Amino acid sequence: MVKLVDMFQSRATVKLLEYMLENRGKIFNQSLLANILELSPSTIARVIDPLIKEQIILFDRFEQGMKLISLNEMSEKTKILIEFYDRIKNL
Repeated sequence: MVKLVDMFQSRATVKLLEYMLENRGKIFNQSLLANILELSPSTIARVIDPLIKEQIILFDRFEQGMKLISLNEMSEKTKILIEFYDRIKNL
């Protein structure tokens, strides 16, 4: 069973998720997200781990060390988050 506290552990997690939900279909590298969200790269790495495990975030690492992150729009959990986010932002 998934618990909300597992997915939404901190303000940094919510900040990241909100940004990813606003920028669906885009791929980001970890350092760019850190700069945009004004968080450290280590914070980004820490908060994406549970989201990767829940299949909400997709993560790939390339040979050059670049870490690419995107929203997993094929995941049922992500689809529910998208629907929820779209509904609450328009209230």
